[in-house]
Amino acid sequence: MTFRPACLLPFPCLALSLAVLGLAGCSVAPLGGDNELDMTTTGSIARAAPAEPAAPLGYAAAPEKPKSVIDGVAPSDWERIRLFAATNVTQAKVGEVLDWTNADTGSNGTIAPLAAMRPATEGRECRAIALTISDVRGIRRYQGDACHTPDGMWQLFDVVPEDTALL
Repeated sequence: MTFRPACLLPFPCLALSLAVLGLAGCSVAPLGGDNELDMTTTGSIARAAPAEPAAPLGYAAAPEKPKSVIDGVAPSDWERIRLFAATNVTQAKVGEVLDWTNADTGSNGTIAPLAAMRPATEGRECRAIALTISDVRGIRRYQGDACHTPDGMWQLFDVVPEDTALL
């Protein structure tokens, strides 16, 4: 028996040639130049936002607007703090630390009255408070006023961070 190379047989060579020609269309390289690339934008990738102009040389850039204290705390936490203050702050002694918890978010903290109730503007009665909030971001301290408004609601006013960083 003699050995013959596979391509000498007509059927295997024909099958191999058809397979090579058929797979040639699966190439990922473009056949033409760059002008033939499809530049269609789809919704899967957002367009880049325009760059902010840089401050002219010799001038300082405008300072970044500070975030509101409300931005960093869940709305249900603020509501829980407001309701807790409405029922507990009026009877508490100055400096007494009151614990609050929001079972919905797992956040908790303290409210401590810093002074006695005082009349404030627009018919409100207010009491200065120190407030802590402990949530997934960490522990933060604030100061502000818990006020009883003329419509009978309790609101938090002038709440500002006592510190700039998380504890």
